[in-house]
Amino acid sequence: MKSERTPPKPGHILRNNLLILLATAAVAAVLTGLFPEQSAYMILFAFGYVLQALVNILIGVGYLVQPAQGSAAPYFLSALLVLLIGFGACAGIVTMVL
Repeated sequence: MKSERTPPKPGHILRNNLLILLATAAVAAVLTGLFPEQSAYMILFAFGYVLQALVNILIGVGYLVQPAQGSAAPYFLSALLVLLIGFGACAGIVTMVL
């Protein structure tokens, strides 16, 4: 008996990525508020945002290679949103501290 894996729903993919962004931005804001002289936190979180976007892009490319499994569009949209919102959050936190 072969079990078919159903691809995740687009809304779930976007929701999960935005929840990760929210949690990361909250942690970054707390750490920056506690240690305002440490700018290394923002570099670390920016690297995390880039890594999250790259994972989304790689999964999207994987779905492009095997189109019968699901759609790649939510992953590419999530990568774009992670980059736009994530770096906006970083810039906002930095301007609050400075």
